[in-house]
Amino acid sequence: MNWLASTLLSVISLQNTLATFAPCVAMALLWTQTPGYGIESVWEYLRVQSLLIDNMEKLRLEGISGGQKSMKGFFFAKLYYEVKEYELAKRYISTYLNVQERDPKAHRFLGQLYEAEDNIEKAVGCYKRSVELNPTQKDLVLKIAELLCSNDITDGRAKYWVERAAKLFPGSPAVYRLKEQLLDCKGEDGWNQLFDLIQAELYARPDDVYINIRLVELYRSNNRFRDAVLHCQEAEKKIPLQSSLEWCTCVVKTLEEYLETIQDSESDKINWRSTKKDLLLAYSSFVKMTLSSRDVQECKESLESFDHVLQSVKPYVNGTDELSLTFLEMKGHFYMHSGTLLLKMAQHNEAQWRVVSELAALCYLIAFQVPKPKSKLIKGDQTGQDMLEMLACDRKSQSGHMLLNLSHGKQDFFKEIVESFANKSGQSTLFDALFESGVSKERSFLGTDDIGNVSTQAPEQVELARCDIGAVRMHNGSLQHLVWLGLQWKSMSVLPAIRKWLKQLFHLPQETSRLETNAPESICLLDLEVFLLGVVFTSHLQLQEKFNSHYGVHQPQFLPLPVCKQLYTERQRSWWEAVRTLIHKKTIPGTAAKLRLLVQHEISTLRALGKHGLQPALIIHWAKSLQKTGTSLNSFYDQKEYIGRSVYYWKKVLPMLETIKKRRSIPEPTDPLFKHFHSVDVQVSQVAEYEEEAHIVFAMLDAVDGKTDDALLAFEAIKNVVSYWNLALIFQRKAEEIENDAMSPEEQEEHKSYLLRSRNYLIQIIDESLLDTSVTEKLPVSIETVKEMLDTVIQELGENGEEGSSAFRSDLSRAVDSEIKHSTPSPTKFSLSPTKSYKFSPKTPPRWAEDQKSILQMICQQVEALKNEMQEMKLNNSNSNVPSHRWPSESFGTDTMSDSYQRAQNLHEAPLTVATTGPSVYYSQSPAYNSQYLLRTAATNVTPTKVRTSFS
Repeated sequence: MNWLASTLLSVISLQNTLATFAPCVAMALLWTQTPGYGIESVWEYLRVQSLLIDNMEKLRLEGISGGQKSMKGFFFAKLYYEVKEYELAKRYISTYLNVQERDPKAHRFLGQLYEAEDNIEKAVGCYKRSVELNPTQKDLVLKIAELLCSNDITDGRAKYWVERAAKLFPGSPAVYRLKEQLLDCKGEDGWNQLFDLIQAELYARPDDVYINIRLVELYRSNNRFRDAVLHCQEAEKKIPLQSSLEWCTCVVKTLEEYLETIQDSESDKINWRSTKKDLLLAYSSFVKMTLSSRDVQECKESLESFDHVLQSVKPYVNGTDELSLTFLEMKGHFYMHSGTLLLKMAQHNEAQWRVVSELAALCYLIAFQVPKPKSKLIKGDQTGQDMLEMLACDRKSQSGHMLLNLSHGKQDFFKEIVESFANKSGQSTLFDALFESGVSKERSFLGTDDIGNVSTQAPEQVELARCDIGAVRMHNGSLQHLVWLGLQWKSMSVLPAIRKWLKQLFHLPQETSRLETNAPESICLLDLEVFLLGVVFTSHLQLQEKFNSHYGVHQPQFLPLPVCKQLYTERQRSWWEAVRTLIHKKTIPGTAAKLRLLVQHEISTLRALGKHGLQPALIIHWAKSLQKTGTSLNSFYDQKEYIGRSVYYWKKVLPMLETIKKRRSIPEPTDPLFKHFHSVDVQVSQVAEYEEEAHIVFAMLDAVDGKTDDALLAFEAIKNVVSYWNLALIFQRKAEEIENDAMSPEEQEEHKSYLLRSRNYLIQIIDESLLDTSVTEKLPVSIETVKEMLDTVIQELGENGEEGSSAFRSDLSRAVDSEIKHSTPSPTKFSLSPTKSYKFSPKTPPRWAEDQKSILQMICQQVEALKNEMQEMKLNNSNSNVPSHRWPSESFGTDTMSDSYQRAQNLHEAPLTVATTGPSVYYSQSPAYNSQYLLRTAATNVTPTKVRTSFS
């Protein structure tokens, strides 16, 4: 308001200008009464008018000549254009063109004014003149072609400008649509030409949804339904049904129309069954995408149509052929979609959460309990079998997780649901909730299905984890799906198996030796795992804040995947899509360089390089999660790489912990890749505990690397149950290493000493857990596992036969039983397996392994020499004028051996006596014991070549 007042005063002070500005104020007042014009439009109008009047008055006072005044006309015209005063704008631009008649920008601007007034003929004339004066305006050529086609001009000009645009924009979808528009005007005469045009475009862009739809519609318009169906089946290899609702709708309509033409044909019975199978699959995808993007009413209509198709197929289901097995699988999907629709109704305030939650739970129970198809019973191609199996995994994964969501914190929930609704009355309630009143229950699949045999068994985590892997393949790397899955496991305090998911999606090395760089070609699976861990971590915190403040008691914490809101930021989505595009080599020509820059920038953040802007709590979460995953793996190299990356992040966060210790704040970027949440900020009181945890992980890496003495010193310096557990493991391992059938007295004494020390540390863990039950939460295993290992160590010592030993063991058992009563540790703190059992390694390896110890060391030295030679070759190549390995701008991949070739420089550091069974924390089989590995590395007359990994 102050701005307007000052503007008015300045205008009034000018001679003879009040009369000029008064109409402007009147127009502004009228605008406030016009729909679509807010106060912002009024301010903009008055600002431009005052600017115009001010400039005109300056020109008058300065006595500028008419010619010079005309030169200012372009500026005034633009100002009038901003406030939609097109007539005044045309007057001023015309005055300007009288002086500067060869200015292409002015002619183009005049064309914009005519186009704004829908005067297409004059607009095209101005644009053509602008192009004549400046032929480099390619976009203006396309604009002229679009205007002529939209105006139904058939005098040949449109064709000329479309062809001209096609030369400037080869392969442009916009130009293709203009060509199509021209041929559509010819009616039946242009059918063949249109068909040829679509086929040519389809060859250039086979996965373009619009072009595929146009070809199918062209077939249907000429009653070539069989050809339309065949094209739909062929196109599905490149365009999955789940990728586009428009494409899925087209496929559904095509299949339905084709079935109408063959329903009375005896010769097409086999074809009918195959098409019905395809229609069932298409309808499931159609309902799912409708749930994601349409309102509740449209979702109900699509589910009702799906119900009708299921009912029409039901009489023909009679065995184990493809149609019968597909019908059974689609029955499960129908109930899963029904549960999702019920929750969507509550989400849109069209039903109460309590009522629909119970009905949805019934639907998800039925969906989850539909058995997976057995591959050996399916008589069909392998692709169809794989698709059904992936669909089943996705169904059981989503339904199972939603069941755990809905039952969270509710005892006997499934039992109550089955008793209340798994009967005729409950079926009627479900039917009425999903369908409109006019739908016949007797003619409905839902109304006539038998739902009386529903189990009350809750989904098991092991089965869900298996199904998740198939679901990940089904969704083909969708970030929304991966984050949704991660959130489900996060809510159960279970570390998600992201490593297994990523291996289904990308053929990348697990780790890179170039961690301190941000080169896009150095990206590896651990970078992607860290990214997903970060997105799940921040998304969970965001949802938790919202859930605590907005959600009701009956509302589930997480909605079903199809109706769940976006779980990531646009910046996160852009990076993920850029990585997928580059790795799978699906870049559009000319975009690879931009995508590489995007990937490179965020890799710096993921690896905490430079000013990364990461919250310390997130880096600590990365370090702890990777260490947990690493300790659960069997492979020596996998353990080394995971724990090594954990150590990397601990080292990055330790300086930040020092900053927090000094009570200084950590800077937060304005637009970070991962948002900061102050609810998880590291407090000064937590710093010492985190520092201790970091040093434990450092010691664990030493143990994995074979630096046992360094690991012992580090663990002994840390006085807590985690270090005691690791010390017990190390001493038990040392005892195993020297144990054999012919031990000398000195070896026997040493063996006993190691076992005693292992026993003492295990007893110390139990003693401390009795004094403070909270310490068991820090243990990587359960207290039962500690007891199991202690029993084994005592047996090794032979104490079970001594007098007094039974009393000791009895006291110990009572202590452990007491501990178990007071502590229920998470079943997944140690490993991804919910059983949390400790698997012991075998005794001493066979004699042949001991005898070949020196041979192994020699081979390791030879491999080390080869590695040094490779480094020298790489250095020489990098110093040459033309490097031997250059990355083309439109491709993506790893460039050096270091990311794909098994690194052997640390082989001689690995323990020569290792566990060969089970995930014994971080001790496992070294690649040195693999005979194929020995044969491969022993070939000293062969120089390893750099392997360029192909991401195909």
